[in-house]
Amino acid sequence: MFTVSQTSRAWFIDRARQAREERLVQKERERAAIGIQARVRSFLCRSRLQREIRREIDEFFKADDSGSSKRSALCIFKIARKLLFLFRIKEDNERFEKLCRCILSSMDAENEPKVWYVSLALSKDLTLLWIKQIKDIMWYCCEFLKQLKPEILQDSKLVTLYLTMLVTFTDTSTWKILRGKGESLRPAMNHICANIMGHLNQHGFYSVLQVCDPTPKTLISPHLNLNLHVQCWDILCPPQKQCSQ
Repeated sequence: MFTVSQTSRAWFIDRARQAREERLVQKERERAAIGIQARVRSFLCRSRLQREIRREIDEFFKADDSGSSKRSALCIFKIARKLLFLFRIKEDNERFEKLCRCILSSMDAENEPKVWYVSLALSKDLTLLWIKQIKDIMWYCCEFLKQLKPEILQDSKLVTLYLTMLVTFTDTSTWKILRGKGESLRPAMNHICANIMGHLNQHGFYSVLQVCDPTPKTLISPHLNLNLHVQCWDILCPPQKQCSQ
């Protein structure tokens, strides 16, 4: 009688242990399933958000290409923030090219301070964000320059575009905002340019110029003026020469 009672108790304890282990396993499965579902939902949400943002960016540049009206500097700044938020070099290379052309076009506008992209540097609320943005854009220009081959016609056009971006925002001489009464702002703007140039130098700016430079490497040094480099590019690789290649 005593033996049967002990056997029943051992059986009951074993069944309870098995049930507890099964519940633990089930909880782990449920936790793993919830984790997988969360990751899948997160991925789908990010993908949907990125598609929507890229669609908005494409519509912005499509409207800009139509030339119906000039975009304000603030509009360009906002669309650039969205592009940089999800930027991937291989996927967004054409969008980045259009952004650079849009920015340069804004800088060429006559007597329209609200259109000049650089005018945001004077905004008390946006100065730091603008400096951060232009630094990111400048370095992406360098990243693209590393990949381009100047001897190829299509690439040479992009090299010129990205070098022009680098020249424009590391030298205040072409900034229309500094003409006339704006001349008093030049010291502050020169300081911003020096800040941008320092950022590029820290990331290996001149090594990038050596990669894309058509001249012998001995001509390029950290002391070379960027404007001079672009002038050398125009002299050594004029459009006729590029086409012949």
